[in-house]
Amino acid sequence: MSFMTRKILKILCLMVVFSLIPVAGATPINEWSREVYFRNVTMLAPAVAETSNGYVGVLTHINVTMQNGSGNVYVVTSPLTQVDMQGSAHLAVDVASQLVARDGIDASKYDFSFVINADSPIVGGPSAGAVMTTAAIALLEGWNISDDVVMTGMINPDGSIGPVGGILEKGEAAAQAGAKFFLIPKGQGVVYQTLTETKRVGGFIQMVQKRVPVNVSDYLGSKYGIKVVEAEDINDALQYFTGHTFPEEKSSQPITTEDYESIMSPLSSQLIDEANASYKNAQAIFQNTTFPVSFWYDNPKAKVKGNLNSALDALNDAKLAHNNFYYYYSISKSFQSMVNSRFVTYICGYYNEGDGYYKNVSQEVSDMVSNALDKAGGAEIKGMITLQCVGTAQMRALDARQSFNSSQQYWNSFLKWRDTNSLFSAFYQLAYAAERSKTAGWWLSLSKQFNETGSVNQSWLKQAASRYYDYASQINAYASILISESGASKTFIDAAQNLLSNAKEEINSYPAASLFNSLESTANANIAIEAIDGVSQDKVVRASEMASYSIQETRDEGTEPVLAVSYYEFGRSMENQSSGDAMTYYKYSYMISNLLRLGVDYGGVSSSSYVGLPSSESGSNGMSVFMAIGLFIVGAVLGSAATSIYAGRRKEEVVGRWTEHAAVHDEMDRDVAGEEQFICPVCGKSFSSERGLRTHMGKMHKET
Repeated sequence: MSFMTRKILKILCLMVVFSLIPVAGATPINEWSREVYFRNVTMLAPAVAETSNGYVGVLTHINVTMQNGSGNVYVVTSPLTQVDMQGSAHLAVDVASQLVARDGIDASKYDFSFVINADSPIVGGPSAGAVMTTAAIALLEGWNISDDVVMTGMINPDGSIGPVGGILEKGEAAAQAGAKFFLIPKGQGVVYQTLTETKRVGGFIQMVQKRVPVNVSDYLGSKYGIKVVEAEDINDALQYFTGHTFPEEKSSQPITTEDYESIMSPLSSQLIDEANASYKNAQAIFQNTTFPVSFWYDNPKAKVKGNLNSALDALNDAKLAHNNFYYYYSISKSFQSMVNSRFVTYICGYYNEGDGYYKNVSQEVSDMVSNALDKAGGAEIKGMITLQCVGTAQMRALDARQSFNSSQQYWNSFLKWRDTNSLFSAFYQLAYAAERSKTAGWWLSLSKQFNETGSVNQSWLKQAASRYYDYASQINAYASILISESGASKTFIDAAQNLLSNAKEEINSYPAASLFNSLESTANANIAIEAIDGVSQDKVVRASEMASYSIQETRDEGTEPVLAVSYYEFGRSMENQSSGDAMTYYKYSYMISNLLRLGVDYGGVSSSSYVGLPSSESGSNGMSVFMAIGLFIVGAVLGSAATSIYAGRRKEEVVGRWTEHAAVHDEMDRDVAGEEQFICPVCGKSFSSERGLRTHMGKMHKET
């Protein structure tokens, strides 16, 4: 190639590159007109700083700014803190959102910025979570905050206040700042200090360390005159900071209704009959099977007999649960019985017929799994009832497919190594896949027996699945950090992350299944956080009450939360066996009820950071999206800077007010809604407010 040819080619390449730059790197300049409202507060939060003289208590200034927006949370720290501060802020806003919703306040219409300033690098930790939650609630509700209270404590997803470290150091910092009250997590009124004593033994000096208990209230009270208060939940904190509390919500109504029982009871009876027949068949086959003679520690016949006994035990449990009106628990026990009975039938068939038997049975189960996936995946989701039933059916079918694939892997391992464990695992996973496929059919049939409510379309479903997956990802990341730092059990977070992985894989093909896997993942991540210091009976009761109230609220709004009731019932039946499992099922039940009750709020909501701001057609010569967000951050930083100027005072508090254009929430909401268009996903009609769209959907498209 000649020099001139190469030169021409270079010029052509450069021309192509430069022609692409505007396409790749430039976008049209747009302008928007939007009035932005701010509300701002600064609170003190005690922390622990590491110095050359050891750990000391310091006060951090947390400046929180709220503006009309779309549910974003921003965190700025100076100096930088560990990433769990990000998780704390997100969780604080989430807890605040759940509480203020009782007063009709939609927190998703606002953005929050947390600017944390400390005089020295602080030790990472979630101990400012309760303070952040209090600030967010006060801003949303418009409540003033007292300046003589300082608090430490992490916030749990259920609103309870969790344990933290450095209580004495933080208390001293609060007292030295002039606080009258120091709020600490319940149960941390006594902490331990390590004291070093020097003893002379013979000609040697011996250093002896011992841990001694210290009563926090007595120590700080006598030394500084500050009153120490143990706070159990965010309501306790709000009482001291604002003088306001949220009423405790308990439902006096029964969880199961006559309609629920009339539908679930026959299914429970039917499955008990099927499990009984399956057990008798497995028992007969077992008695007529010759098992190979092996060592006492690897006796195939004894192992199979163990599964047969397990099938009978589960069958008896199912009967007992049915007689005590625990229908879903009975259904679950019948399922466990049938899995074990089918396994006994399969493994006996293998010992009677040899390796070729697996191929025949495997093909049969493969057809069952494929059929379940086709029916569940193709089932129409019309409203909130079919959303629950079809979503659960999809989860069951996908679970069956996963077990079938595991069976194939175990079988291949057996063919290679000829070990009994792989053989038994291959057939057990096969039996589980077969029975799991059948449960998908149960749930699809249930969807036809309850009266449908609400309206769900594919666009709403995909948006909801994406939104809940994003939240599950955030809470999983935060929980993982806390578990790693605390050294607590990883049982719940491992389960949460497995469910999250499933949700990610299913989000496009099976959005309903993805949605419920995200909810269950969130429930497990919540429990992982709340169980760092153990699962107490008080926590189980709290989770139960939250779920029961949410179930009743959902019913009051016209939707039967059949899936939430089923898991609530299952949690209640598990309380005497495992507090952790019971709490998880209650939490999952609560999540499902909230989805059904609040799910309509997610319709038409995008995951973009700029949702809620006017479209580019709204006008010109106004404030751009980026300028609005920039102004938001600048305002927050300036608020924080103002706090630093007055850092020598006991405490500084700035409570911003709405501008004269909007004095209350409703005015602000109307201003936001006035520049947006809400489009009906069914008929395409547009509305100026989300409330108008909801009314239209309820009246015109209730049955679609």
